[in-house]
Amino acid sequence: MIKGIAAALLAALIVAGVIVGIFYLFFSGLLLGLFGFIAAGILAAALILFIIVFIFALIVFFALFYYLAEKKPEVTPGEYKLDEEKGKNE
Repeated sequence: MIKGIAAALLAALIVAGVIVGIFYLFFSGLLLGLFGFIAAGILAAALILFIIVFIFALIVFFALFYYLAEKKPEVTPGEYKLDEEKGKNE
């Protein structure tokens, strides 16, 4: 029974220490600075990712028009017959 009471007392002291530590960090501004550092890192990562995706989308956009551009067919001189033409009645 004494071991149980000692364990409960030790657990209460540990929980109280953790709570006091969190309050100390919160009121000293260290926790706020840590959260600010993490938020700034997330914003910087999002900005870098947006720039990378934007550049990739820009390249794909111009590549689309490059590959969709009409290419003029080369007409080589020669003799063509009417039955060599491709049309509706194939």
